Amino acid sequence: MTKLSLIIPIYKVENYIIECLESVCCQLVEGLEVILVNDGTPDSSMLMARKYISEKYAHLVNQFVFIDQENQGLSGARNTGIQEAKGKYLMFLDSDDILEEECVSKVFKILEENEVDLIQFKAYRFKDSSKEKVNFMPDSPFIGNCLINDDILKFVFNTSNWFSWLRVYHKKLFKEREFPIRKFYEDAYTTPFIFLDSKSIFFSNEYLLGYRFNDQGITAKITEKSLDDLKGIAELFTNNIPKCSYFNLSLISISQYYITQSLKSEGIFQARQRWSELKKMINGSEFNEKSLKNRGNKLFYQFGVVFLVLEQVLLKLKVK
Repeated sequence: MTKLSLIIPIYKVENYIIECLESVCCQLVEGLEVILVNDGTPDSSMLMARKYISEKYAHLVNQFVFIDQENQGLSGARNTGIQEAKGKYLMFLDSDDILEEECVSKVFKILEENEVDLIQFKAYRFKDSSKEKVNFMPDSPFIGNCLINDDILKFVFNTSNWFSWLRVYHKKLFKEREFPIRKFYEDAYTTPFIFLDSKSIFFSNEYLLGYRFNDQGITAKITEKSLDDLKGIAELFTNNIPKCSYFNLSLISISQYYITQSLKSEGIFQARQRWSELKKMINGSEFNEKSLKNRGNKLFYQFGVVFLVLEQVLLKLKVK
């Protein structure tokens, strides 16, 4: 019986695919299937993956599923993997990231001892030029098997870590839900609603995954398309506040990131224009400013681009 399906989309990762696969292959166990989705990559990434597995892990090749499709973007590749998955649970891994040692065995142990909808763990950030493992997310105040309640949803929405690779999911959660095709930041369009559909979760503060800072990655470059998709998330969260007040907690966080990206790529004038338009929409909704917990979010909501510019100046002075 397949317990867990690990879905890995592949697109233009010749420099990273072997390291990614080695982090997986060295801990393959019975009950794990690995689904490699070639999302129409124009380079040799998928060929390298097939060759590596057939030559070094030929005895485990039956645990791999190889899929080739025309390019649909990261969302489309994940959706294909979900459709083909035989596992009771799903996990996502981007092909420039890595699993930590014993990740699979730790996940399996949790699944053997607990019947939950979700498992949430921690990840660290790393760069090619450094071996340093950088923590970029807070510890969960909740540990172990928990029923999802008001306190947990407040914590999750306030931290706004919507990365799909940060969790293990019961496959039933994707029965009527999928990632939006050709959207950047597709996780934020999907994961909050997965949480709202879930009944139980297991929290672990162990690092089980390494997230590579890849300056050639699809979200590393700021474009008109990426800005529009960030704006779309803010609009989605705003429109869902009347049905679910937890979106109050995440809305300003994603808005702040959106305007920060605009400031970096377009300058102060355009960033101020974008924030003016977005804040007007937010103020015309049922958004509740009193719900904000994060000091930075409160300051951004009050002072907008001025706060972001001052924050950048102070950061430069601190570096000097």
